[in-house]
This record gives sequence, C-alpha cells and structure tokens, in this order.
Amino acid sequence: WLKSWPQRHGPFSRRYAVAHSMEVEAAGKDFTSVIEKGAEQEKVQGIDAADVKVINQDSEADCKKGGALAAGEEVDIWTLRNIGFILQYFAVGLIYGGLPATVYGFFLGYLNVPGYIYATASVVTTLPWSFKVAFGLLNDCLPIRGYRRKPYMVLGWSICFVVLVILSWKPLPEPYYCRLPDGGFDEDKVCNEEAQMQGGSFALLMCLAALGYVVADVAADGLMVEFAQREPEEKRGTIQTTIYLVRTLGMVFAVALVGIGMNGKEYQGTFDFSLTYSQVMLIFSLPAGAMVPISWFLVQDSPIQPGERKSFKMYCSQAWALITNKAIFVVIMYDFWEALIGRISTTAGGLVKSEWAGVKNFQNQLFTLVSLLVFAYSLHLVKKYFLNFSWRKMLLITGIILNLLDATLALCTTYDVVRNQYFYLGETILDEIPAAANFVVGSFIIVEMADKGNEGLTYGLFTTVSNLGSPFSRAIGNQIFGLFQPNLSDSENYKLDTMEFRHTVARSFLLSYAFSFASFLLLVLLPYQKQEAQRRKREWSRHPILGYITCGLVLFAFIYAMTVNFMTMIPETACLKLVGGSGC
Repeated sequence: WLKSWPQRHGPFSRRYAVAHSMEVEAAGKDFTSVIEKGAEQEKVQGIDAADVKVINQDSEADCKKGGALAAGEEVDIWTLRNIGFILQYFAVGLIYGGLPATVYGFFLGYLNVPGYIYATASVVTTLPWSFKVAFGLLNDCLPIRGYRRKPYMVLGWSICFVVLVILSWKPLPEPYYCRLPDGGFDEDKVCNEEAQMQGGSFALLMCLAALGYVVADVAADGLMVEFAQREPEEKRGTIQTTIYLVRTLGMVFAVALVGIGMNGKEYQGTFDFSLTYSQVMLIFSLPAGAMVPISWFLVQDSPIQPGERKSFKMYCSQAWALITNKAIFVVIMYDFWEALIGRISTTAGGLVKSEWAGVKNFQNQLFTLVSLLVFAYSLHLVKKYFLNFSWRKMLLITGIILNLLDATLALCTTYDVVRNQYFYLGETILDEIPAAANFVVGSFIIVEMADKGNEGLTYGLFTTVSNLGSPFSRAIGNQIFGLFQPNLSDSENYKLDTMEFRHTVARSFLLSYAFSFASFLLLVLLPYQKQEAQRRKREWSRHPILGYITCGLVLFAFIYAMTVNFMTMIPETACLKLVGGSGC
C-alpha cells in the first residue's frame, strides 16, 4: 500500500513515502507505526504529531486536486528528447493519408475497377488497424532487448519501407481504356479489359505496408497513454489532441503530394504531366526509411526493470480481467456496433463522384486536404473548449448535422439538380467534423479505462474493435447493395443515367443514412464524461460471460470481414455475388 502511495498522491507524498518505506521494509511494521515513529522524532524538534498529520492531509488534497491517473512528472512532448515520439505521428500521417489518397485516381481512373472493388480497396489499405490488439499485447508482454516500445517502432517502419520499395518496383498493367495522344483516355474504347481485376495485388501490398506503420503506431500509442495518464484532470486530453493534430498535418502533406503530383489525365486528373503511381510509392518510402533510425535513437522508452516483465499467462489473465469488466464491455459494444451499423454505406458513392459529379483527382485531393484542415481545427476546438463537454451530446449533434447536409448533397447530385464537383465535394469536408469528435472521444475513453502496465492492450482492444467494424460493414454493405438493380457498381449505368437508375441510387443513399441514424441509439452505452468513466470502472462488476461474448463477436467479425474483403481483391473470386459482384 505504501509503495502505491506516490501513484495516487503525487510528488510531496512520494518524497514522504520514500523517506519512510525503507523503515517499513526493515522493521516489518505498517504505515501507522512509521508515522508514529517519525512523529516522535519530529516532536523532539518541536513538531507535534498532529502537525505531521495535517501536512500529509494537505499534500494528499493537493495531489487529488491534480487528478493525474499515474505517478511521474508531466511529460513535455515538445522537448528534443521526445522529438522521435512526435515524428512517429507525423510519419504515420504521411503514409496513412498517402496510400488511400492514391486509390481514387489509380483504381477508378487508371484501372476502372467496379464500384464495390473501389470501395473495398479503400478499406483494405487501412485494414491492419484491425490488428492493433495483437500488436498491443506484443508491446506489453514481449519486450525486445529490454524495451517495450521502440524496437516495435523500428520493426514496423522497416516493414513499411521494404513493402513501399517493392510497390515502386512492381510493373503497372496497361490501363483499362485506350490512351489518347494528349495522355487522356478514350472512354469509348477498351484496350485492357483485365485491368479491372488487377487492382487486388496492389491493394494487398498497400495493406502490408500499412501493417508496418500500424505496428509502429501501436507502440507510440502505448507511450501516449503512459504520458497522458500523468496529466492533471483539467488538462488530460491535451497530449492526445496534440499528437493527432501532428498526424493530421502529415496527412495534409501526403494528400497535397498526391493531389498535385499524381494529377495526370490517366489518374482522373487534368495535368499534362504526372508522377506515376510507382514514383509516388517510392517517395512515401523515404520517410518510412528515415523513421527506422529516428525510432531507435530519438524515442525515450524506459527499459523494463527486473521483475516488471509479464509472462504471457499473466498477461492473458489481465486481458481476461479487462474484457470481463462491465465498464469495458459496454464501451466495446458501442465501438463495434456503432462502426458496423453506422458505416454500412452504398457502393454507388465512388461512381456518383466520378461519373455524375465529374470530380477530378486534383479537386478530390484538394478537398481532402481542406477536410484534413477542418479535422485538425475540430481537434483544436475540442482541445480548447470541449474537453469537459458531454461526449454523448458531442457525437449526437455532429452526427445528425452531418447526415442531413450529406443527404442534401448526394440527392441533389443523383437527380441532376446540381452536378458540380465542388458542390459534391462539400461532403468530404463535412465528414470530418463528426469524425474528429468520434476520434477524440474514443481516445479520451481509452485513457480513462487503461490500467498501469496494460496501456498497449487497452488501446489496441478498443481501436481494434472499432476499426474491425469498417471492413465488416464494408463486407455487409457490398452484399446488401449488390442486390440493388440496375447494378450500382457498373459505370455504364451512370453513363446511361436513366430515371429508374437514379431512383435506385437514391434508395441506396437513403438506406445508408438510415443505418447511420440507427447507430445513434447506441450512444447510451457511452459514459458522458471522464468522471462517469472512472466511476463505472471503479464500481461496475465483472462477469465471465462478457468476456466470452467479446471474444466470440470479435473472432467472428474478424474471420468474416477478412474472408469477404480479401475475396474481393482476388480476380478469381471478385465476381462472386457473395462479395458484391454480379456473378461468375
């Protein structure tokens, strides 16, 4: 009990406890006897035992007022010794923003893949986020050379670097449409029909590159939770919002590179010149390679002390205790079902954007860039004004406003009221407001729920469950919207543009919004703020059945989502109705 005193009561009491703990261990006496002994010694010098008690009560009150969740000095993440920690998030932002940014021009423009394959490719490039719980367990349980974080950063960035170099060397197939002398495509003439089914190998390699940076990101997140738990309550959340602002800045740079550099006519662009897809991959490999030495030399990761390393069996026991906690369980259920239900979306989105709204790659990336700035500004607003605002209200208000505005843009484009790329791309910007709110709230909840020593597992568990919802919802969405006729994934139907097909597209959008509104009912599962989260964690009971439900649900979703999404990327199975195709 005495050794845990500094964690709960801060620096004054830490000095007091350390000064007397040796006496406790030597004499085998309890804390009260030590206080009495110390008080007797101080009474000789004219200090009364009651004064000692008052001093300790005052220090305890001061420390409780701070409200930090863990012992240790508050961390300044902007010092030189922590620069490697900040750069982790900037580099993650570069690759995390850059890989998906190439999908629109390369998959829809160059390869002309069907709508459901385009939608799935966007998900597959971020699929490794669903593995975060496994990486978190490795971080916390299997240190490398005495360190829990930075060796995994080095390993992750090494994988990312190698795969991006392989992508830069991989030969590109001939484009789907025949080239014109000006570098554009003759959309009335098909020269390589097989190109539609050749995007899978590129998507899978991008997925593997993403796996590398996610390994590094999980290790950085473990450090982030450790640092965030040292913040006093009134400031807690500052580190999270700051590092994600940095990550968003990295995404801004990546999107700008793709938007300007990869805006040739063969990539749904307008420029007469362009970087190729292969060249863009080579450019992204450079920061990934640079992060290997940076992660080792410029990240402050405290080595594991003797006796601190946990056995796998002990760690599994801790993990089981975590997922059988009712407070953890209800948040897991929210993360999973909100992501699953709320993200079921029509497969028509990509082709409505390219065929009806006429969105070019430069404008698409430009608005993505603006949306990232909106995301960053939204994080800033949360950091400055809404750290203590109700999480439920924040998500509900931003979600309702987004869906209403988004529906207006989509339906006006569908029925040819307004078909303009700048009008339609307003949706891209609006998406970021609730995305920022959802992201920040999820991060805050994780910090409140994590325990000392299992930060990586806690962060990995919550984000895995949430991220797993996206590929699962994409798989279900492909199957649901694959039943709509005329086919939503066939670009020829958008060129014909019949009223019957417009009605079909509109119904698919309305069904997507219905799923989104249904997900708002799950907000009752969330705690409304930090104090409520701590109360739940402290007071709510544990039940083994909750652990079985969690494991079963996650395992089923993982297998189902991986199977359907990877089948969509394989040419021999991409045509199956099971994955959203029209049949082989």
